[in-house]
Amino acid sequence: MFRSSNSDKCNITIFVDDKAVTARAGDLIATILLNHGIAAVYPTLDGVARGPYCLMGVCFDCLIRCEDGRIEQACQIYAEDGMKIYLPLTDQSKKDVYE
Repeated sequence: MFRSSNSDKCNITIFVDDKAVTARAGDLIATILLNHGIAAVYPTLDGVARGPYCLMGVCFDCLIRCEDGRIEQACQIYAEDGMKIYLPLTDQSKKDVYE
């Protein structure tokens, strides 16, 4: 679905819900998640799973929690080696997303 336009970036590892994920230095978290088949990251109030949609910071459908507790938009932060992020989905929503 996505193709890197800059092949000289080095590989890094980030952790999504404590699972190691390979990425390219400087990639947006949203594109990394989509490249790894994670299309939904957070639930709406009625429990519907939402994920990266606009990829430009307008829709707020890609909210994630950083290791330090900050809530950020995945399409607005760049990956750094060793970064830990958490998807604020309910257990049921996670089951639906990862299957």
